Amino acid sequence: MRLRNRWLPIIFFALAGCGNETEIPKEPQLFTDRDEMAFNREFNSGTYVGQVGYNSLMLENRGEGTLQITDITLAGPSQFKLVLPEGFTPGTPLPLETYKRAFVTVEFRPTDDVAYQGTLTIKSNAANTPEKTITLNGMGVNP
Repeated sequence: MRLRNRWLPIIFFALAGCGNETEIPKEPQLFTDRDEMAFNREFNSGTYVGQVGYNSLMLENRGEGTLQITDITLAGPSQFKLVLPEGFTPGTPLPLETYKRAFVTVEFRPTDDVAYQGTLTIKSNAANTPEKTITLNGMGVNP
């Protein structure tokens, strides 16, 4: 007997793809989309002196528990300026449920044609990394 149902192989392939999902950790997990924020450093270039470059960092909770971002601080020269995520005020934790995201933006405005470095530190109740440090890297260039 020969089956003439064209959908049967598609159903088998669809079912074969199910079931290999990884389990989500119970504790909150902080995930960032990068460990360094570089400002116009492609091809050894930089940001023109007096101009502004922007870079954003994504924060995401990859655990079942609610991630509480408790502090975000910038250490570095005044050429870097921190823009906090929407809804976050210092002293009040920013809650992120499972797979929810928040974005931190850093502005870079060089005043001289030199290299600038700093760090961005994120503190939270994450089980994987309660304190995450992101390096900031910018270069000022004369037009």
